[in-house]
Amino acid sequence: MTPGLGDLLRLARFTVSDPRAGARAVLMMDLPLPPRWLVLVFSAVAAALVTSVGLTLLPPEVQALLGDDLPSPLASAVLQVALLVVASGVIHRVGQWRGGKGNFADAMVLVAWLQFILVCVEVLQLVAQLVLPFVADILGVLGIMLFFWLLSHFVAELHGFRSTLAVLGGILVVMFGMAFVLAAILMPVLGA
Repeated sequence: MTPGLGDLLRLARFTVSDPRAGARAVLMMDLPLPPRWLVLVFSAVAAALVTSVGLTLLPPEVQALLGDDLPSPLASAVLQVALLVVASGVIHRVGQWRGGKGNFADAMVLVAWLQFILVCVEVLQLVAQLVLPFVADILGVLGIMLFFWLLSHFVAELHGFRSTLAVLGGILVVMFGMAFVLAAILMPVLGA
């Protein structure tokens, strides 16, 4: 039986309150690989669309500051898919390097699930922006905290690690390292 939107929203709420149990519930669905790819692509497209709508709701002076250099929703969706696949690969490989037992397909479905939950938060943020803009700012900060909270628990559950605090530390080190390498690669290109 395919879960409906209401089922997914209930599971998302449950996952926020108990991330490891939520991750287990998602993994126990035991989706074949092709549907996992569809879920990943769907979550990336949903994120790109919500972001695009959010950009159109910005005040005109903020839109003018951003200029016309923003990617189209399609380009944004393609970039999102690429980033989610890379994130899945990094979570899989670094976790295994540290003695974890997770695989790429499970990492991918958990990354897609995390993206779905973050899209839900972004939708709430858009609604708040229209009704109570100061609440939207609070939701933005909470969304960042939620990202790290869920990601550390998902990675710990995926790989069978006990300490989510140690996993969070590893995530921050890997993110910093990747940012450093990316900056080192892009500096000569951007400097020219």
